[in-house]
Amino acid sequence: MSEAAFFYNTTTQRPDRTKPPSAHTNISQVSQAQPVKPIFKKSHPHSAKDTKQSTRQRASPSSTSTDSHSSHSARTTPHHLEYEQVDPDSMLSTPLPDYKHAANQTNKARAAAQVAQANRKSSSTSGNSAERKHALQVAAAEARAAATARFESGGRSSSLSSTTGSSGLTAVTSSDPPSVDEFLARPFSRRNGRRCLRDMTLPYPLPCDLAEIHRQILRTMLLCQVFNGPVCSPAFHTKPPKRVLEVGCGTGFWSIMCHKHFSRLGFSSISFTGVDIAPLAPRMESDDDMNWRFVQHDLRRVPFPFRDDEFNLIMIKDMSLTTPTTDMQQTYMDEYLRILKPGGTLEIWDGDHSLRMLLPHAPPSISADDEESEDEEQVHTNAMGTYTLTPQTPLAAPQSTYLNDYNTWVSKALEARKLNPMPCTTIRPMLLQESDLTEIDSRRLAIPLGEVRWEREGVGGAVTQGTNGHAISSKGKSREGDRKTLTAGQAALRRTALMTVVQMIESLEPLLREASGKGQDEWDRWQGNMMNDLLKQNGTSWGECLEVGAWWARKKKPPG
Repeated sequence: MSEAAFFYNTTTQRPDRTKPPSAHTNISQVSQAQPVKPIFKKSHPHSAKDTKQSTRQRASPSSTSTDSHSSHSARTTPHHLEYEQVDPDSMLSTPLPDYKHAANQTNKARAAAQVAQANRKSSSTSGNSAERKHALQVAAAEARAAATARFESGGRSSSLSSTTGSSGLTAVTSSDPPSVDEFLARPFSRRNGRRCLRDMTLPYPLPCDLAEIHRQILRTMLLCQVFNGPVCSPAFHTKPPKRVLEVGCGTGFWSIMCHKHFSRLGFSSISFTGVDIAPLAPRMESDDDMNWRFVQHDLRRVPFPFRDDEFNLIMIKDMSLTTPTTDMQQTYMDEYLRILKPGGTLEIWDGDHSLRMLLPHAPPSISADDEESEDEEQVHTNAMGTYTLTPQTPLAAPQSTYLNDYNTWVSKALEARKLNPMPCTTIRPMLLQESDLTEIDSRRLAIPLGEVRWEREGVGGAVTQGTNGHAISSKGKSREGDRKTLTAGQAALRRTALMTVVQMIESLEPLLREASGKGQDEWDRWQGNMMNDLLKQNGTSWGECLEVGAWWARKKKPPG
């Protein structure tokens, strides 16, 4: 299959989760570890208990409508938005359903049950209205105190409020905040015409609908292509990891790519775990041999629901939009090191959200002797039509007016959420300060977003600004041998990178529109002109590029 076909005609296969996960000693009650296949073949082990509890609650008029609606919403919310029109045979056909058990354990349900119980008890023992009122007040106060304590322990503000509507959101006030359990049980709501995470206290700015999922899958394919595989660490060239954790797994697509990579090398006994706040991982019931489980957990709640020294490889991919530039970064790193096995590998893939322009320069030349040694990675980088980023790589602000606008707005919007628009500058220093890590290394690449003029005309020489503001080369007329023509695979890879940028701008529309101060009509005109310029008019021909990177390190083994 050609490289162009890789990006435009890739079929996603779905692995089978037939093997049960290993037991965990400290999994949180609300972190739903889910071996996929048993979910669809057997009833939940708590189903009988939950049915009995639901029957008792229906007996009380005060809890009937709230509880039944909550349970129904917990079952249907992951299904009824975006997924119903998808081919059932595709990988994204159905998210994990039925979080009824988690919903039945919510603080709201327990509060309603306590109020109903107090009401029944006071009614049966005495007709004294004062006593009945007092019992209700005590029960409600206890429920609110418990909910508030759990809420604050998750790092959330207690001022969040909402109203009950057709979407099934539970009405709350500042004195009765929604619990973490509720957000996990019904994680989605619809905002700005797209499906998003319902928890407004999360810094994550992107939607969770099918269009955004497809963008993330396309980006994962792109990164696996330019990095020549799903892992960059040399620790797994000959020996695969036994237990792998994908943090913020989404649909689990990277885990699928990793499984297929090692399967082609003859290794198939790898256990994969994905953790995320939302159940985006689909049903996977084929006859494939992938061993996978999904754990639903809010990563702001520590400790994570995993044992010490549990994983041989932890992959943290594109998590910069979920991690604020606060002490949470160190909290996450401490947890990663706790659950990483000594000798295991921590690998981070990410990219800058603000875009720059690559100036004329020649990529490193590779001799025939070098191709069989340490420069194999550079051979692949050159073959992909990408460029290795070093401190000496010449970069500048983009020439594209639209990308300059985007840079201004995205920086303003992300900084308001305490998110870093250029995370690639901070990841390596963060790893270097950890005394438990060793063998720290990285790869950073620039992927041009289209055919670049200075490549076509010959590379090298200095770049100055012309009178029209465009970059021009001072080298003069170049030799014919210096001219570069992209292969079909290189052109397809760059087009893919450009598509992920344009789709990212679409997904960030509410934040960018607010940062720009534009009204809807004005934004629509800007966006239409931007897409026409970038996609049809070769508006990135000056060298505008997508910057991505991979960083990895190993956890030190204890002495002796």
